[in-house]
Order: sequence, then structure tokens, then C-alpha cells
Amino acid sequence: MNDKTASDYIFKAYVVNTQAYDTGERDAGAWLYFPPFKEHVFSLFEEIGLPPDATPDMYFMESYVSGIEGMELLLPMYGNIDELAALAQGLCDLSPNEYEKLEAIQSSPLSFTSLEQFREYPWNVDYYCLSKQIKDDAALGREWFSQQLLSEIPESCKAAIDYETFGRHVREEEKGFFTDKGYLTLSGDEWLHDKPVPRREEKQSLKERLEQIKKDFSARDTKPDKSAKHGPEL
Repeated sequence: MNDKTASDYIFKAYVVNTQAYDTGERDAGAWLYFPPFKEHVFSLFEEIGLPPDATPDMYFMESYVSGIEGMELLLPMYGNIDELAALAQGLCDLSPNEYEKLEAIQSSPLSFTSLEQFREYPWNVDYYCLSKQIKDDAALGREWFSQQLLSEIPESCKAAIDYETFGRHVREEEKGFFTDKGYLTLSGDEWLHDKPVPRREEKQSLKERLEQIKKDFSARDTKPDKSAKHGPEL
């Protein structure tokens, strides 16, 4: 959500000092908003009595709050703050349209059932298609005809088209769903579990470039061997 305000967050966790909790301190916790800045994590650790380099076995998450439907139930009680921060940052970096698509996914039967799907979603946004302007079968049928066939149908026949029935057929064939964000369906792309690594052109190091320049100058300055014979012998 590149346009989010400072008060927005992907989720927040109530982080508790494990040792203090085990000794009977039931208020040994504080809220941490994700994705957090490092100083917020350090401040939290100090507040609940943990060192700055606290490890996951020294704390646990008692509860979560998230504005993303279905996410709270998938977040772990015994989690790693750094890993959770990376997860939240990936979702925070989504464009407004990509985030809106995620909201549509979570309000449909296609909703995520594992935390891995949330983690992998940022590089799989095109796995889903969301048509915001399509809200019902009639609109879907009309859109399909306008894209595919309507230009080939005589104007006098267009009034006889049952867009709603046709749209229902298209939706059932595509296994699509209507959400409050629009019409959601799968694109047919393959879901990628690993983040694609962008291909980068290999660049020579400074040392390699200098050596290449020396070779080029050396080849240019090399004089022909005077003993070499040119042309036929007389």
C-alpha cells in the first residue's frame, strides 16, 4: 500500500516476555505494529524486559489484529519478529490495486489458507484477475460480448441478448466470483513459490576492465616482425 498513512499497518502483535509470563507476570507484553522499524523492535524489547538481541524463544505473540480478512488465524503464536516483519513489508509494498485485489481474494472462496500464500503473493499478483467494474452476471455478459462478439452482431439483434444468462455461464466456466471489489477469477498463470531473481547483465570489475584496456593498447602498439617476408620471394 504505497499510499498508506503512518497509522496504517498490515497487522499488530501483542508480544510477551516468555520468562516473565511463566513466573506469573500476566502484563509482561506490549503491542508491535508490522512492518516495524528496528528502533520500534528495540523499544518493545526494552519495554517488556528483553535485551536488544532477544531471540524468538524469549518471546511469544499472545494475540494479533489485522485488517486483512482471515490473516489473524494464520499468524503464529511462536513466531520470529524478523520473518513476520519481512512478510508484512512485502504486503505493505503492494500497489493500491494489488492490495485491493488481495482484499477481494480474502473475501472469496479463493482466500489464502496458509501464511506462505500471503508471503508469496507479492510476486504472484498476476495469478488473479480483478475486474472492478463488473459487479453481476449481466455486467459480465455485457463485458464479454463487448470484448469478443458484440461488434459482429447486428445492432437490431443486440436487444435480444440475455446478458445475465450468458454472464452466468461465463462465470461458471471461468470459476469466477463476485466480491465487493469486483469480479475475481484466475488468470491461468502458474503460482511461483520462489521469488523470481531479475536477470542482470554481468559487469566487469574495475581490475578486469583495466586489464582489458592494457591488452587492447598492447595489441595496438605491437609492431610487425621485420624478419617476416611479405609477398613472393625474388
